[in-house]
Amino acid sequence: MVAAATASAAAQPAPPRTQDPDWPCQQRLVPHLTAASYWNGTIDIQGDWQADPVIADLVRHLSPRRVTTEEGLAEIANFAKAASKDRPHRLALVFRGLLEQTDRERAELIERLTQMGRRQRELADLVARLADELNSVPPDATRESAEKRVDLQQRHDFTARNFEEIQRTIRYACEAPVALDARLGAWARALQQAAIAAAPG
Repeated sequence: MVAAATASAAAQPAPPRTQDPDWPCQQRLVPHLTAASYWNGTIDIQGDWQADPVIADLVRHLSPRRVTTEEGLAEIANFAKAASKDRPHRLALVFRGLLEQTDRERAELIERLTQMGRRQRELADLVARLADELNSVPPDATRESAEKRVDLQQRHDFTARNFEEIQRTIRYACEAPVALDARLGAWARALQQAAIAAAPG
């Protein structure tokens, strides 16, 4: 069990050198989103999206992670149909609001993931140190040495279980920023198509 747990901790893939060493995900770390990644061409986003009550309400309604891509697409379609005045500009402002709010949501997720990755690295180091100490005590030790080996075994096994639990959580949590990116991409395409369709000429 010592060898298996220690190997599991040691075998975790190292992040690319250009990334934060605490970043625990296989996906490349993208700290912040940019408009150019989602919107082709010039974006008419001058103005404050929060100053328009209808746009602000739409953005805040769609921003929570629980809102599905399909629900957002339906809301965007309804907004595009109802927006009669300056429709392309207002659609672009909706995109700007969704970009800002999604970026904020992602930043919170990334911070939590980084904290988990830091804790995971600390646990991996501790598992390795405990394994080295445990292996230094002969299995047939007696008296105080035997008691020390039992204590080390318990600490090692407890730490290894914590490591595995966090690792399972990380695998799931790493998908959350990806899901937000994909959702924003789908919404951006719908908004841009509606803006192009409503553009003069």
